[in-house]
Amino acid sequence: MLMKRNLYKVLWYVARPKYYLQILSKIYRKIFFSKKDEVLALSWCAKRAITTNEALHKITNIIDYSPVKNKFPEVFEFALKKSDSCPVKMGGEANLDLLYYLSSYLKAKKIVETGVAYGWSTLSILLAIYDEEDAQLISTDMPYPGLNNDKYVGCVLPEDLKLKWKLIRDADSFALPKALEALKEIDLCHYDSDKSYDGRMWGYSKLWQSLKKGGILISDDVENNLAFKDFSNLVNKEPIIVKMRNENKSYKFQYNGVLVK
Repeated sequence: MLMKRNLYKVLWYVARPKYYLQILSKIYRKIFFSKKDEVLALSWCAKRAITTNEALHKITNIIDYSPVKNKFPEVFEFALKKSDSCPVKMGGEANLDLLYYLSSYLKAKKIVETGVAYGWSTLSILLAIYDEEDAQLISTDMPYPGLNNDKYVGCVLPEDLKLKWKLIRDADSFALPKALEALKEIDLCHYDSDKSYDGRMWGYSKLWQSLKKGGILISDDVENNLAFKDFSNLVNKEPIIVKMRNENKSYKFQYNGVLVK
């Protein structure tokens, strides 16, 4: 079964020449993946990590917060039913409270996120900007090779929230320039797509260039490699590393990185 799925993925790429760079990148990462870099990144994150509550207090002066799922119980009940009934398995949740409260704090009107899947992070951002006039979130999402998941991307979103949302289904190299060109200057960005070192460094750089002063860059899973650490050094900004429990990986926590421009 696994061999059949892998063959189907290869054939999916073969039929789409525009994504040859993506498959070559995946092959390169498989061959040259360094477990040492991941161990170093995990150690770096663990030494600096603070809780979501501590991070929000540091950035926004919020003393305590109510989880976004508690603020909108009916919305998340609807969303959970949608994700549970989805026949395609996609990525898990991001730090929804971090996304919601930082979007609210900035009164963000122009936001870009990379990576959607079910749409949990999208949902939190859209809830935060729902009452902001002329606010828009543009999301980019690389098609999942061979999964035929197009109609399920963002499936947890209620229809009324989609009024402030635009989805671009393409790889970062094609979709991100389109999103940034449409919004020009952005208030907040959430990176959760290409997890490779080179992919992150390229994506972070593009997002950072378009981020306004005082804007915020958030990245998921910064424990995968040293890209977030190196990018923080490159732009000479002190990173904020936020930990959240993760039951789906071999390590106890997953880490989000935050940079304030």
